[in-house]
Amino acid sequence: MHTISYRDGLGTRGYQERRSFLLAGALVGLLAATACGQEEKAAKPAAPTEFAYVLSNGYGLDDKMPTDRKVFENLLVNMKKSGFNTIHCVHRDWRVELCRKHGVKMMIDVLAWKEGALTDIRRPEQRDAVKKICEASRKDDAIWGYNLWNESLSFFGNPDDKDIDAYVAMLKEWDPTHPVWMGTRTVTYANSPKSRPGVHGYYDYAWQRGFQWHFADLAWYHKYVPSQDGFIGRWEQGSDYERNAFSLNTSIAFGTKVTIWFIGGPFDKDGNIDKKHRFHHLVQLGQDTMKLYPEIGKIGRPSEVYSTATTKTHDNKDRSEKDRAANKGVPWALTPFPEGFWFTIHEGESLAGFFRYPEGEDAVFVANNNAFAKQKVIFSLHENARNDKTRIELFDRQTGRWVELKANKDRHSFDLQPGGGELLRIHERKAIALPKKEQK
Repeated sequence: MHTISYRDGLGTRGYQERRSFLLAGALVGLLAATACGQEEKAAKPAAPTEFAYVLSNGYGLDDKMPTDRKVFENLLVNMKKSGFNTIHCVHRDWRVELCRKHGVKMMIDVLAWKEGALTDIRRPEQRDAVKKICEASRKDDAIWGYNLWNESLSFFGNPDDKDIDAYVAMLKEWDPTHPVWMGTRTVTYANSPKSRPGVHGYYDYAWQRGFQWHFADLAWYHKYVPSQDGFIGRWEQGSDYERNAFSLNTSIAFGTKVTIWFIGGPFDKDGNIDKKHRFHHLVQLGQDTMKLYPEIGKIGRPSEVYSTATTKTHDNKDRSEKDRAANKGVPWALTPFPEGFWFTIHEGESLAGFFRYPEGEDAVFVANNNAFAKQKVIFSLHENARNDKTRIELFDRQTGRWVELKANKDRHSFDLQPGGGELLRIHERKAIALPKKEQK
């Protein structure tokens, strides 16, 4: 197993490949951070209100979505059936109204510059059109927000020589009620901009390009985005149900609020669901997750993410004795559960993100550490963290309702599907301190 580590909180990787390029990126990021630290802090960004499962056919050139109203509406209807609740496209007033009608949000492409779009915020002659769109979109629930960049930030193109912070600032000034998506490749230059866009997106396509990226990138963003009052977003490449479910659910445990599928979706040119499409499994995955979207929006960022030890790899192979001997048996340099923590997983190879609802209840999102094997999760609360009023519920993905988990000798259990994840809500949990050795 080849584990990647990140150093000093910078957007750099502790390994030899592309070393000189990444060290240059780290230097730029550090210099930018130093300079921006002397300036006034950017305004707090708007936050996503629910998890976004996004259809995108591309960006930054022309209009990639159907321009026929009937076809576009049919696409929205079938998206909604399939668990896609957000569409990434060029803004058109009639599209916004159709999105509103069918309960789909629009992520607005603000880089499309060709004839038929002409909404590239970087081009002065098109900027006024973007400004009018933003001002008209304030407080509109049919709008998700604005998609500003998706490639490596080292490749950011700016025809009028402004940096990306300038464009984020424009979008936030024109519409402070919706987030801006700003993406990059893995963590390249990710901490250089200081404009606090709202969603810090990235792509690594770990199943296709090297799984060592997956948890390394999630862990870096989990630590970084709170400093920007932001949230994690990911481009994810379609593959099969199990791999995509694993990526989706482990990402949610780290606080991810947006997944954009690369690229296109299981729909034909008329907007119908295409059962022969290579991404047709995303229909089932979306349907299995869609009732969770509002809950994921409510619980904010996780304060901690911990993992159990594992005997199997993410792709259900036996782990070597050498790998299992390191880091208390916990894979991919993830953080083991601390001794004396208030929540303990006794069985089931899994990881858990710990959140809070605004009303104060604990939320725990438990994700399977194995994409291809079911887990029986057995857990308990520390005896000092519970009392007669403590109550634990599991969110039923099929019904959208909370189901109380009864204890058996102070232990609770549930099943995790291959690559799956489940949300728990805990009422009246008592706060306890970790032992001093664990606090260090």
